[in-house]
Amino acid sequence: MCFYVSSDKGLALIKAIFLGITQGLTEFFPVSSSGHLFVLQNLFQRLGFSNQEGLLSFFVFLHAATLFAVFVFLAKKIPLLFKKQLFFHLVIITVVTGIIGLLIRFLFAQYFTKNYLLAFCFLVNSVILLSLRKYPERKTWKELSFKDSLIIGLLQGISFFPGISRSGITITGLVKRGVKKEDAFTLSFLAAIPVISGAFLLEAQNLFRGNIAKSTIIIGFIFAFFTGLVALKFLKKILIMEKFRSFAYYCLFISLLSLFV
Repeated sequence: MCFYVSSDKGLALIKAIFLGITQGLTEFFPVSSSGHLFVLQNLFQRLGFSNQEGLLSFFVFLHAATLFAVFVFLAKKIPLLFKKQLFFHLVIITVVTGIIGLLIRFLFAQYFTKNYLLAFCFLVNSVILLSLRKYPERKTWKELSFKDSLIIGLLQGISFFPGISRSGITITGLVKRGVKKEDAFTLSFLAAIPVISGAFLLEAQNLFRGNIAKSTIIIGFIFAFFTGLVALKFLKKILIMEKFRSFAYYCLFISLLSLFV
């Protein structure tokens, strides 16, 4: 049974909307979009949807939508990427992330769909979020150290494990390092630009696999983009209001759920 091509076009569009919203929310909320992707893959397989290549291809388009959302939401902050001091730190973060991420993909990719790994990683993500308490805000992005960049690069690399949220682990790490919450939010998503771009390029080989209707792609892209914008806006408020840890309980629920799908 094909997931995207169906005689019932209305049902296909509803599925596209559902996946677009899921991607838009989970890419930015600290709950791991990749973890949700693999949980959904396992669920769809159980339900008899066999076009897994089509699913992966569709999510490549959705990642492009959320990357676009980052550019739009942080439009005023994008020039910071080219400031010498911050550029230096982002290069370090990206290089360290790339090394750790590639090692994880090479060594563990075959286990990414395993229930026990997904459950464990969601549980770890829950613990990470629960560990974020009120920390003294001692510095801005201008005061980042070389050690800060190495640590954030390492943490971002660990988020290649499905179930570990990139935004959750990097924002938590930055706040614990004494970075102001608003700067931690901005830095986390500026650092995401090369990572999401790289992931998009790595997965681009899947773009034309599976028979995906153009209407499905367009609808999914639109919903992922606008949902992503809303998620970014709410996440910033949630972080400043110190309600970030609330997502930990959801991750705990998904950890349990992933054991049974």
